Amino acid sequence: MHTYTSIAVGTDGSPTSLMAVRAAASLARVYDADLTVICAHYSASGSMLNATNAELSKIEIVSDDDAERILSAARVIAEEEQAPRVTLTARPGQPANVLLEAALEYHVDLLVVGNKGMRSLAGRFFGNIPGSVAKKSPVDVMLVDTRAEGHD
Repeated sequence: MHTYTSIAVGTDGSPTSLMAVRAAASLARVYDADLTVICAHYSASGSMLNATNAELSKIEIVSDDDAERILSAARVIAEEEQAPRVTLTARPGQPANVLLEAALEYHVDLLVVGNKGMRSLAGRFFGNIPGSVAKKSPVDVMLVDTRAEGHD
């Protein structure tokens, strides 16, 4: 029987990423797996490929100060879903790279990410996080469909 013993999920605090946290926490409960919630913090700089101010205002940047608040919200969700063991970690860097590095460090066998950004402006600037994770991951990846929240 296939099972997961260690699941990781990335969050930037957005409603869609918190949907992914909920899905990962629920799976952790079902599989009695460890859950690691990862928040990458980073900042944008430069011209951002000639983006307008309106476009730039739509890109969510997670500062290191935001990370603690985001992880606290994720812990509440994990507890609601009754995940048995939860580890919270904030790391500097590009989100896809941070998730992949943490997967190796925490011996994760399933990475969970929301599908937000697969066709977005932010995806063009920071890289398509779900796509990059899916292509480069040494472990299984679950993409959570977050379109029900009305975001893309």
